[in-house]
Amino acid sequence: MVFIYVMINSSHWQDIVIYLTQEEAIHSSIRHPNIRIELFYKNPVFNGYSPTYNYYKDGKLYKFCNK
Repeated sequence: MVFIYVMINSSHWQDIVIYLTQEEAIHSSIRHPNIRIELFYKNPVFNGYSPTYNYYKDGKLYKFCNK
């Protein structure tokens, strides 16, 4: 899995939703147009995921990094 998509609706852990596919993330961002869904990429250096600083909002991708 190269990317994961994380919807953070508030500061509470129970409100975090993780999507494993781009399609799920896009559809969720359309259903919740005021919430950002952040993209994280697989980082082999840390053996985990790191932020790309890109996100979906209202079904549109906002890109700030080339990851």
